[in-house]
Amino acid sequence: SHIIGDMPVLKASGFTLHHDFPQKWTGGFSFVQAADCQFGMEWTKGYLSYANALEKYSQCTWQKEIDWSTKFVAHINRMPEKPLFVVMCGDMLDAFPDKFPDKRTEQKRSFDEVFAQLDVPLVCVCGNHDVGNAPTIETISRYRDEFGDDWFSFVCGGVLFICLNSQYFHDGTHVSRLVSEHNQWLESQLALIKEQGYTHGIIFQHIPWFLSEPEEENQ
Repeated sequence: SHIIGDMPVLKASGFTLHHDFPQKWTGGFSFVQAADCQFGMEWTKGYLSYANALEKYSQCTWQKEIDWSTKFVAHINRMPEKPLFVVMCGDMLDAFPDKFPDKRTEQKRSFDEVFAQLDVPLVCVCGNHDVGNAPTIETISRYRDEFGDDWFSFVCGGVLFICLNSQYFHDGTHVSRLVSEHNQWLESQLALIKEQGYTHGIIFQHIPWFLSEPEEENQ
């Protein structure tokens, strides 16, 4: 894990999250799932369209997200029984890596400063704002430098947690090799749940498979 301040920001390598979580199931435990802290999003929402916001993105600020995330961290730290980890399911930052790399660097710095105060490990799963709506080798490479592997798994308390890059399902046009590797890896991980006898298997990803019905149109 990569240490920022006092908080281990867990960065996967070799498609595995390396941390000293308890490995065996000894009963129920808790974790906190969140998403879209997206430093910079609230400023963008102030415009009638995202296109209008992009024209002025050099002026983007994210103090509201800093304040909200600081309150979130404080709330987690006050919990009488600490969760074993917090997972942020995508869109940690608002600036697309291929459009506003300098602003993204600034947003990442603020993100690190806020979440350095968290008392438990933070697991990050990529979203479309983290790798682009249609990922490229360049955007994936930048994400891996920032946050670690864009897909990975880990065992905690006898449960296999599988973290996916859901943008590969949305639009993998530019990264077909990675899409193939990702999907083959997913099949192997699903097989491990039965082979290794894990108590549960849980998948984290940014874009859900569906909202109401499995066969619904994309929306």
